[in-house]
Amino acid sequence: MRYSYFAFFVFFVVTNSSSLIGADEPTPAQKLIATPRVLIAAHRGNSSVAPENTMPAFQSALDAKADLVELDYFHSADGVPVVIHDEILDRTTNAEEVLGQPKLLIGKLKLADVQKLDVGSWFGDKFAGTKLPTLAESLDLIQTKSVTLIERKGGDAKTLIKLLEDKQLLDQVVVQAFDWKFVAECRRLSPRVALGTLSDKPPNLETLQAAAATGADVIVWNHEKIGPTQIKQIHALGKKAWVYTVDDETRAAALIAAGIDGIITNKPAEMLPMAQKSQARP
Repeated sequence: MRYSYFAFFVFFVVTNSSSLIGADEPTPAQKLIATPRVLIAAHRGNSSVAPENTMPAFQSALDAKADLVELDYFHSADGVPVVIHDEILDRTTNAEEVLGQPKLLIGKLKLADVQKLDVGSWFGDKFAGTKLPTLAESLDLIQTKSVTLIERKGGDAKTLIKLLEDKQLLDQVVVQAFDWKFVAECRRLSPRVALGTLSDKPPNLETLQAAAATGADVIVWNHEKIGPTQIKQIHALGKKAWVYTVDDETRAAALIAAGIDGIITNKPAEMLPMAQKSQARP
């Protein structure tokens, strides 16, 4: 589907929902997004010092005082949102050893089997025995001191929105996805949830307009494919511009100078001082 048609579709959905974003006071998550300083999100937790998407990585990100802690999730076979980046389990778990089969998919296993897996040993012996956390468990930890940046890899919008409602966190987190229809569906289900659209495609004004039409608060792009022109266009659309995944300080400085609003990084401790020194912008 061409972006222009998609933009029209999601614009229709959003504008015809029962209430519009911005109709009420900004939520806590939206207030964080609106802050004038550059925000730093810890990619999969503090994944440079602990195994990605695990409780140790999340705790390390909290200790580093990251503004947001990013994570990824899929659903298990019994419908539980489980925090992991890859759909295939081999890279970060011992699934083949424990379950006797390579290339198992997270969505084919029930939570009880998922919880048998070790997701820390691949990173280092000190993390041996670390288990895959559920999204609910991760939220319980991260929200004590930061804001969760939830990246949906697989799963329906209704399940996520219900989980956030049940935990009374709907206005406290940010949800992002590469699937813009999922983002638009989240907006339809909840005018108040803070949302972001992800992309790694070469941007142009049409694609940026389509991203904005989903109802997202933030447009998040691969840092290698975005520059000052696109950042200005995003701001002109009334959205915040974030980038992923930036670990080089020189590149981060250039993006900050160009007006970027948020940086997702594997090295939050190194990036935070740069962000804190950045000039506040209205």
